[in-house]
Amino acid sequence: MHLYKTMKNFLMDYDYYIDIYVYKIHVFNYIDILKLNDDEIVLSMATFTLTLKGTSFVVKRLEKREILIEGVLEDVRFTR
Repeated sequence: MHLYKTMKNFLMDYDYYIDIYVYKIHVFNYIDILKLNDDEIVLSMATFTLTLKGTSFVVKRLEKREILIEGVLEDVRFTR
């Protein structure tokens, strides 16, 4: 199912997407990293700011517009 979702998002050219898994968060098409530490990550998106709060955050993969974070997610906030 994950492969289908990934291919659909790629073909449909969405502005962004956020996948939340057990102990992992995948964000595609962020603009900038505003804050990065082991309990809070703040990402600037095109129309809002995404704040992830939790514990033991570790960036597992970082690419130009894509980030994979591992850790325990406790709170997600969207701020315009």
